[in-house]
Amino acid sequence: AVWHQSDGTRHNIWANHYTAATNLWGGAQKLEDGLGTAAYSSVGIDDDGNAVVVWTQHNGTSYNIWANYYTAVTNSWGTAERVETDNTGDAFYPVVAVEKGGNAMVVWMQSRSIGSPEWDAWANRYVVGVGWGEAEKIETNDIGGVDYPTVAVDNNGNAIAVWQQGIPAIYANRYVAGSGWGTAELIEENAQPAERPAVAMDSGGNAVVLWSQVDGVRTKIWANRYVTSSGWGTAELIETNDIGSARRPAVSVGTGAIAMAVWQQSDGIRNNIWANRYVMGVGWGNAKIIETNNELGDGNASVAMDGSGNTIAVWQHSDGIYDSIWANRYHVQ
Repeated sequence: AVWHQSDGTRHNIWANHYTAATNLWGGAQKLEDGLGTAAYSSVGIDDDGNAVVVWTQHNGTSYNIWANYYTAVTNSWGTAERVETDNTGDAFYPVVAVEKGGNAMVVWMQSRSIGSPEWDAWANRYVVGVGWGEAEKIETNDIGGVDYPTVAVDNNGNAIAVWQQGIPAIYANRYVAGSGWGTAELIEENAQPAERPAVAMDSGGNAVVLWSQVDGVRTKIWANRYVTSSGWGTAELIETNDIGSARRPAVSVGTGAIAMAVWQQSDGIRNNIWANRYVMGVGWGNAKIIETNNELGDGNASVAMDGSGNTIAVWQHSDGIYDSIWANRYHVQ
């Protein structure tokens, strides 16, 4: 678990580690000793319990991307390390994904100069035993600023990064282990604005991307799939409830390219949590509401799936007085 916490002067990045064998949390530790405020952390963990944490931190002039590595065998953190070295612009909102062997990929958005409204998508890769490589811009399309970059990896070191840009529209780029990044490409053909993409990747490199997109009246949830043997498919609407707008999708995948999508959707009065499931060879099913508590509203859904397809979705719920955390579980029959 990672978070940012104020010391009364600035925010720092902290972490705590849970050990299953002892059923205990360890002691919280500060992961950086920089002079500037730090925030926007992201964490990934491999099959052996090693972890990579990334965050944004100010150096007195600009915001940069930093990282630290946790080694499970020694139960210890390393030394915080800067993973991008361009001081001409600010770097924000890093997202990290870690493959089963501990190698990691981090993506972020970076301005071309401090205060510039033009933002690009950047990435860097961590290789166990080697360390971080050189930060690299992964898109060259200058039609508009990049926002909400995110990334997923498979078990062979391949990665897919997605982001919104321009109209905005949804773009993606694929990293192939041993070859590097390809060319960024548009993965939806609708002329209406699309935003907040989410991506998940199975162990074999197949991926699912979700986003919300306006149809001229309301916002709906769309999806596209990347299949290693054929590339990107055709964008597909995965919810048809026209009562109210649907936003902020999240997605997780399991073995065999099974996927579960969740999102928040208005019924005209409040937001509810909905879900849809993808099965290879069958396609997407029918979207279903997965909570029936009609108090003030729900949002900020997240989802995780195990290798067999069992899934847990969690979200924030308001009863008008308090916000609380709710969950629902999908069990494969």
